[in-house]
Amino acid sequence: MDRDPDSLLPLKPDVLLILTVLAEAERHGYAILQAAEERSGGAIRLRPGALYRRLGWMLDQGLIRELDERPAEVEGEDRRRRYYGVTAFGTRVARAEAERMARAVEAARAVGLTGGTP
Repeated sequence: MDRDPDSLLPLKPDVLLILTVLAEAERHGYAILQAAEERSGGAIRLRPGALYRRLGWMLDQGLIRELDERPAEVEGEDRRRRYYGVTAFGTRVARAEAERMARAVEAARAVGLTGGTP
């Protein structure tokens, strides 16, 4: 069955941020935390417990997958780390959310609610 990406919209900001981070590269949890904070300019700070609850939900929804094989080994890396990657469905959901948000921004811009001119 092919799920409709719109069925999960709107996404919570941290879910979209995690999908964005994983669309760039497969990562383990701590690397997701670091990249998310950097990408959001510190506006979204994920805590480990909240991150792993969110990752669990995203796995259940088919947005991400846990990797069977690890990316290239890094010297001294903890073998217990679990790596995650975005699924094709996760990419479609993220794209649908980005488009939904772009339409909302355009609507706000059209009535002068943003810094841009209508």
